[in-house]
Amino acid sequence: MLRPLLIAALALVAAQAHAEDRFCDGVGFADGLAIGRIKADAGSVHFRKNGDKKNACPSAAPACQDKAYLVPGDLVALGAKKGEFVCVDYDIGKGDRAGWLPSSAIEPAPLAAEPKQWLGAWKRIEADITIEEGKDGLKAQGDATFGALDPDRVKRGAVNLGNFAGPLTLKDGQGTVVDGDAVSGCNLRMARAGDFLFVRDNGNCGGFNVSFSGLYRRAP
Repeated sequence: MLRPLLIAALALVAAQAHAEDRFCDGVGFADGLAIGRIKADAGSVHFRKNGDKKNACPSAAPACQDKAYLVPGDLVALGAKKGEFVCVDYDIGKGDRAGWLPSSAIEPAPLAAEPKQWLGAWKRIEADITIEEGKDGLKAQGDATFGALDPDRVKRGAVNLGNFAGPLTLKDGQGTVVDGDAVSGCNLRMARAGDFLFVRDNGNCGGFNVSFSGLYRRAP
């Protein structure tokens, strides 16, 4: 009697794993930080819906097409691939939006490799990063919060904090910062393209739910 139960359990695990790899929840630290750009001749490129038990998305099927779309020149951070589609993060002004896009509509984006192109104060919701010139090269520091925009959390003193500081090492248009131990410390990947500073951290950069991951614009 155990064998049928074992087979059923394994089938359930396999089904769950298959559903998970069809769900785009953003670009993580382990994905690296490649930056793409919507091609000039791509027109309007619609996001594709996540897959679940009721559909086989992402796919080119009309039922998988989302209303949201990007246009030529828009920049995205690139993550995991699923067939002809890639999981991306895109800035919508109030944070990042994750979703599937057709890989054929995306080309590598030019990266800012010159140190002077990285300098300045960068900002997104609940996080700030400053990049300056040091004696031995670039240095970066940042502060982030979780809950600072929630009056109730502020009143209860329940705002979580995070920060980092360390040398910013550039190579081939990519930047890395290690604050503390290389394994358990706060590690960040960065890339500069267009008007954005793209950042991903390893989840060790502050209190619960505090993250520096996101797309930053220069502070006014």
